[in-house]
Amino acid sequence: MIGFKYLFNKIQDVKLRDYLSFFPMVIAWIAKPLYRKKFQTVWLVCEEPKEARDNGYHFFKYMCLHQPQQKCVYAIKKKSVDYKKVAKLGEVVEYGSMLHWIAYFLCEYNISSQKGGKPNAPICSFMELNNYFHTCNIFLQHGVIVNNLKWLYSDCSKIDKFVTSTLPETEYIISRFGYPENSICLTGMPRFDALHKIQVISNRILIMPTWRYWFNLKSKRNKNTDNDFETSEYVRCWEELLVSPELERLINKYQLEVIFYPHRNMQNYIKTFEQLKTSVVIASWEKYDIQELLKSSAIMITDYSSVFFDMIYMKKPIIFYQFDEEKYRKYQYGEGYFDYHHNAFGNTYSSSDLVIKELEKMAVRGFKPSEDFLREHDCIFKYWDEKNSERIFKLLKEN
Repeated sequence: MIGFKYLFNKIQDVKLRDYLSFFPMVIAWIAKPLYRKKFQTVWLVCEEPKEARDNGYHFFKYMCLHQPQQKCVYAIKKKSVDYKKVAKLGEVVEYGSMLHWIAYFLCEYNISSQKGGKPNAPICSFMELNNYFHTCNIFLQHGVIVNNLKWLYSDCSKIDKFVTSTLPETEYIISRFGYPENSICLTGMPRFDALHKIQVISNRILIMPTWRYWFNLKSKRNKNTDNDFETSEYVRCWEELLVSPELERLINKYQLEVIFYPHRNMQNYIKTFEQLKTSVVIASWEKYDIQELLKSSAIMITDYSSVFFDMIYMKKPIIFYQFDEEKYRKYQYGEGYFDYHHNAFGNTYSSSDLVIKELEKMAVRGFKPSEDFLREHDCIFKYWDEKNSERIFKLLKEN
C-alpha cells in the first residue's frame, strides 16, 4: 500500500471533479461486460483532456493512416479546439466519460504522452499503485527527460513500456528510475516524425519557459517560494526580458519576430503578459500550435523546458535563461544527467541582459548551429528519421 504521507500529500491537489469521477467509474465497471467485444483489443490513446498536439496525437494519426487494421480510440474533450481534427482521423470518446472509463478497463494498451493520461489521474493512480486494477500503460512521454523526475520512478508509477529518445536519456532512466531494463524502449517520440522537411522562418525567435509547481499545486507550495504569481520573481524576470529596450532594438535591427509561448500549465496566467507594452507576440495555446512554432522558429530561448530537445533534434540552437536555478532545483526538479552550463547546444545565463547579448551574437551568424553542436547531435540520437511511431507500433505488436 502507498504510505499515508504520500497519499496526504497528493490529496491536496485533488479537485471536486476528481471525486465526481467516482460515479461514472462505478457505472463503467458494472457495464464493462457489455462492451468487452468492442474494447478488449483496442489501443486507447490520449494526452491532456483538451489536447491533441503531442506524442499521443502523432501516434494516433500514424495508426489511423498506416495501421488501420489495429483499432485505436482517442480520448479528448468534445469542447477542445483540437477535437475535430482528431475525429476526422478515427474514433474518439469523451475524455473522462463513462465510455472512456470502460475503454480504460478493457483496452489492450493505454497509451499516453502523460503519466496521468487516464479517465481520472488521481483515481487511476490510486487504483494502480495499490494493485486494485492495472491496465497495460505505454508512456510515450511529453519530452526528453533531462532532470531527476522522481514522480516517474517505478515506485510512483505503473508504466509497462517507457519510451525514450536519446542514448544518454535511456542510460539515465535505466540506472535511476527502477524499471526492468526491457521496459525502457529507445524508439524516439512519435512527434519527432513531423520534425523533418520543415520550413523555417529565419527571423522567428521562440521564447518558451516551463512552469513552476508552486503556482499550480497546493501540495508543492512552500513558505520559501513566491506563491503569488503577480508579484513573483518568475513574472518579474520574464517581463524584464520581454519589455527590454535592448530586445526591442534587436527586433528592429534584425527584423525579428519574437513569440512568447508560456508552458500550458502557465497559460492560465497569460493575461499578465498580454498587458505588457512590447512588440513580442504573446501566444495562447488556443491560437498557436506549439509544434508548428517549434518547426518554424530559428532559435529558442527557454529556462529548463525539455522541449528544447525538439529544437536540438532539428539542429537549432538554444539559449537558457535561468534566473531561479537554486529554487527550481530545490522545489521542482532535481538535477539530472544534462548539464545546462556545459553542453554543445546552448549557453546558460541568469540575467536578461546577457541573454539579449547572446541572442545578438547568434543573429549575426544567422542562428546557425556550431560544429560542436552537430557532432554532439550525431552522438546522442540513435535514430533521426520519420519512423518513430512505426518502431513503437512494431514494439507493441511483438510484445
